[in-house]
Amino acid sequence: MRAILNVIRAVLGALIFAGVALNFANVVGRYVFFKPIIWAEEVLVFIMIWCVMLGATVVTWENQHLRMDAVYHLAPPRVRRWLNLTATFAFLLAGAFVLVQSARVVALLASTGQRSVVAELPMVIPYGALPVSFGIIVVVLVWRFRTFVLAEPAPPDVD
Repeated sequence: MRAILNVIRAVLGALIFAGVALNFANVVGRYVFFKPIIWAEEVLVFIMIWCVMLGATVVTWENQHLRMDAVYHLAPPRVRRWLNLTATFAFLLAGAFVLVQSARVVALLASTGQRSVVAELPMVIPYGALPVSFGIIVVVLVWRFRTFVLAEPAPPDVD
């Protein structure tokens, strides 16, 4: 799993670098040569979509999602374990739902051959970020859920 995370981080870095390079080239083309790269902004939006979605996989892996955790920190260890289990299971169900629905949308786009307006790229490219990232997220959550279930039960609270 760690190797997959490193690949995702490398892809994120490459996408950000490509986005910065494309943006720079567009600025130079527009203001120096008076010839903007017409498709640049559309492609930059697609790059941003992939960065956000792949970034969500990294955030899920590191368990760094924003959450209201005041109750969690005040709860005893046994309650924390059940809160982790419940939250992970709910996230897993939601992630699986999004994975299935986004895969359906991508399949529909692939069957119709829809293309973007300016760059004329297949719309499967930006929309494909959702099933790819949620597929990874679901795998991470299944692994985490399995870890919570197989973990040793918390010792009884001693007051």
